[in-house]
This record gives sequence, structure tokens and C-alpha cells, in this order.
Amino acid sequence: MVLLIYTTFIYFAIISLTETSLPTITPAHKRTLDLLSSDQGQFIIENLQKISDKIREEEVKAPEQEDIPVTYDYDSITRNTDPNHTKAHLQFWQNLSPKAIATYKQDWKRFIANLSPYSSFQSKYDGTGIVFTAGNKDTLNRTLTIISIMRDYGCNLPVEVWHLPDERFSAKEVKQLEALNAISKDLSGPNLVRPVQKKRDAEKQFQIKAAAIINSEFQKVLYLDSDNIPTRNPEYLFHSKEFEETGALFWPDFWKTHPENRIYDILDIPCSDTWEQESGQIYLDKERAWVPLQLAWYLQSHHELYFQLLNGDKDTFKYAWEALGAPYHMAETFLGMAGTMVEGRYCGHTMVQYDLYSSGYGEASPLFIHANLLKITDKTHFEQDGKERPWDTLKRYTATRGNTWLHPEFYIAAHGRACMDFTHPNGEPEVILEPIDDIIPGFQERYFELGGKGGEKRVVEV
Repeated sequence: MVLLIYTTFIYFAIISLTETSLPTITPAHKRTLDLLSSDQGQFIIENLQKISDKIREEEVKAPEQEDIPVTYDYDSITRNTDPNHTKAHLQFWQNLSPKAIATYKQDWKRFIANLSPYSSFQSKYDGTGIVFTAGNKDTLNRTLTIISIMRDYGCNLPVEVWHLPDERFSAKEVKQLEALNAISKDLSGPNLVRPVQKKRDAEKQFQIKAAAIINSEFQKVLYLDSDNIPTRNPEYLFHSKEFEETGALFWPDFWKTHPENRIYDILDIPCSDTWEQESGQIYLDKERAWVPLQLAWYLQSHHELYFQLLNGDKDTFKYAWEALGAPYHMAETFLGMAGTMVEGRYCGHTMVQYDLYSSGYGEASPLFIHANLLKITDKTHFEQDGKERPWDTLKRYTATRGNTWLHPEFYIAAHGRACMDFTHPNGEPEVILEPIDDIIPGFQERYFELGGKGGEKRVVEV
């Protein structure tokens, strides 16, 4: 009975210590504890005080509102934000309370503080390789084509293709991978560093990218999306000065992050007039990038919150690096696009990412052809004699290194075709159209000869 009374007292003492006022151990507490032996009483007093101090340290308080000087041009950023993402989430950003922001900030910082170092897992990683994620027949077929193309270029790096537990490859598909020095890997494996047990309740499983990179057996990884086709052997960038200096290579996207997006406050980074990251291709050295890579995984695994702030997985990488002040290199040449003319206007359906280095004529050359919209594009307008030629021309700005005053546009053409275009209504650089066969000779033919798929056939209602 006495033990019950003392236990009850201690319970309520702890509860009292978690109130907003967070009182210290009072004389009344001490007098009651004196009823115990001096050693017992002192032990409980010390531990209650430790709990009190810990709660005080970790208590989440709404930050005081301060007038933070604005160092960016609001209009310059907002004209390049993703309108669909902004429209869907602006109200959420504006109504996210300061206390909630402080809580989320504390959560990710606690995660980093408790992170196991790379040395704890170093025995799991070795060498250099390429990582894909491919879970259904379409993505696997595209991945097989890309691996075949890279083998044709002379790239012999081993390849891992990761999938979720309910996405099983057939015996034939496994053999096709093995014939290309590639293996399938299950993201739910019990011995993985970051296993993924279930799907996200959405069509796109953006949350698995960082997990696939972390779980890969390679120390140095080139991650590629399943619809991203290199124009030549891409392994030379593992030996580039930029990779050796930073251990992380990124490429820009068409969008910027809205100034009212609360991701800046949660991650404690300044809003700036810079391009977001397009994560269809990422080079990482996991030994040097271990901590920011884990933060990217954390942001992706908490997608219920962070995908309302960031548009999928892509910027979880860049902003994880920025939140931790970790070095990375962002390709300086802004991306271009590839496509055809549709009813008198250019319709781009493919992102074109450029090399880190300039070629002889002063501009970097295309390195990755990321056909992100091709698979949902009506192929009727680029079929010729029963064959598809989806890439007629490349379109790019003529001066983009470090330039944030650009104007990529997205529009819907006839019959619901999603199109990208570059315009220059307000003093942006001039644009140039270049025949793809002149810039990347033989690329289009090689893609289809090695099993590449083009657009979709649509039934047009009359």
C-alpha cells in the first residue's frame, strides 16, 4: 500500500513536470520523498529533476514572430513555381502553425542527432554501380532498354533494379536482367538498412528512391529513373572533379519553390531564387553523403507531410543537403527539352539534362534524355511510315549558366497533349531549335532498335 502511494505520487509528479509551466521539484515533493530512506529519496529527486530538465530542453515552443529581411524577389520566384502543386497546397502552407513548424523541425533534428554513422554499415557497401527502381512491366521494360543501351555504349558497371515486395519479376524477366549483368532486389529484405514494407497510397511511389540508394550494395551510386536514357556511357562523371570534391551531383528542374512554402522554416534554410532539383539522375558517394542521404530518406518516409511541401522525392535530396550544409554540385547548364512541332507550336515531352562541361562550341552537350511525358503522349503526330520519331528537335535557351531569369511553360495542346515550351516574353535569353539527329547522331534509332517504347495510341473522339 505504501509503495502504491509513493508510486502514485511519483506518477503525478512526472505528470506535473510535463505541464506547460514545467515546475521544478518543490519543497512539498522533497518532504514527501523524505518519508523514504534518504538514498531512495535522493535517487528519485535526482531522476525527476533529470526528467524535468530533459523536457525543458526538448519542449516545443512556438517561435516568436520576427521581421526577417527579404533577400529574394517574390515575383521572380513565383512566376516559375509549379502552379498545380501551389494551388493544391498553398492554403496548407499558409495555415501551418508556428508550433507545428517547430515540432517538425525538432523531429528531423532529433533523427539526425540519433543517426548511426556510415562506419556502422561500411561492410555492406563496396564498389560503384547503377540503381533503378522498377515495379511493373512497363517500368521494367524501359529499364531493360536503358541497360541494353548503356551496355552498347561499353558501360560495364553492375546494375541493381529495386522493387516493392508485391512487385515480383517473372523467371524470364530475372534472366533478362542477369544477361545484362543486372539483378532484381526486393526493398522489403529483412537485412536491409532501410527496408520498405508497403506501398504509398498513390500511383507514384516516390518514397522509395532514397531507400533503394541506401540499400544498394554499392558505395558509389548512379541512380537513374526508368525513363531516363543516357546519350553515352555516363560512368566518367564518377571521376569528375565535381564528384570528387562533393560526392553528390544533381541537375536542375523547371520549377522553383514558392516563397510561402513552409519547407524553408522546417528545414531552417533561406528562401532563394534558385531552381529546384530534378532527380531522374543522381550521383552519390554514400560514405561522404551518408548523413544528408539519411535525411532525404527521412523526408521521403514521412511523405504524408513532406510531399505536401515538396513535389515528390526530387527536392528531398537538394533540401536535405542544404539543411545540413553538406556540399553538392548542381549542373550549371539549365535543362532543355526534346519534342516535335504540333499545329504550329513546339511541344516538348522530354527533359534534356546536360553534361557538366562545355563542348567545343561553348555549350554543354546533352547527357540524359529523360522522357518523362513521352509515355503519356499521343504518338499519332510523330509517327512516320509506321515508325515513331518522337524526338525531332531539341529546344534550349542560349545562355543559362547561373541564370534564373528563364520562362519554361507548360500547356495542353490539341487532343489533350501535355507539352513543354520555352518562351522569352520579358527579356529572357533567346531560344534555339536544333535537329536531334545533328546533336545526338543515331540516338533515336538505337533507342528503338534496343526495345525502346514511344508514346501511346489514343482514340480521338470526333
